[in-house]
Amino acid sequence: MTYKFGPNEQCLRRCRAVVPLLLAEADKVVGTGVTVAVRDMSMMPMLMGWWQFTNRTAKAVVRLYDDGFSVEAAPLMRNLIGHAYAMNWLVDNGWPALRAIRAYSDEHRTKLANNVNATWNLPDPVTVETAPLEFADEADEKLHKRLLGELSNFDNLAKAYGTPEIYPVYRHHSALSHTTAYTANPFVVEKDDMLYFATEPQGVEVIVERLWVPVALLQAANAISPYIEGHPMKKTIEKIMNDLGLPAEILNLKRGAIPVAAAPQ
Repeated sequence: MTYKFGPNEQCLRRCRAVVPLLLAEADKVVGTGVTVAVRDMSMMPMLMGWWQFTNRTAKAVVRLYDDGFSVEAAPLMRNLIGHAYAMNWLVDNGWPALRAIRAYSDEHRTKLANNVNATWNLPDPVTVETAPLEFADEADEKLHKRLLGELSNFDNLAKAYGTPEIYPVYRHHSALSHTTAYTANPFVVEKDDMLYFATEPQGVEVIVERLWVPVALLQAANAISPYIEGHPMKKTIEKIMNDLGLPAEILNLKRGAIPVAAAPQ
């Protein structure tokens, strides 16, 4: 039976039912070991690591919602959405994406070391070793800057994939991931010119968030499964897509071909 996907109780029940099935299938794939083509080996450690992070994040989000938490799960929902997109971005761009990830990670490590050295009284300063970046030509360097901009700014990434409408969702969760008024508002209620303080969030609905959990998991699984021998998640993805009544376009996180330099030998 095909269900109409949307913010309704029937769809919510289906989403709550299929998420554990999707996660269990992913665990089974990893638990039995995976085989990948040699040509894809360079990106698989990052891709597989992100997949595990995404799946465990979804498990944590579901537990929080089941236990009555709502706004507290926002940082995890943001991670879930962002990593599902990043996995598709990685398989689209290959080696240049890995180079951008390394550069972005090196920048974070360097900034952390500088912060530690500036504020901690250590006997020896923290040092960070980074490898120089290599570019084939000016076009390759331009590509790197664009990919780095997409990795570091989800707005750029969403636009690159023709889905700018997802950024407001991400930004909403970002507001609840930082020290803003939005993290206080759910606990403050104004009634009859009086302020009341609640110990649990008030007026918060998480139906939409719960509906998006399987979508992000499907996007993530669809990114990695074709690169594992036998495409092991294919049947599960197709079944859940059909069960939830999701359009095929929701998994089509692809963009047109772009020049891609070969990895250094």
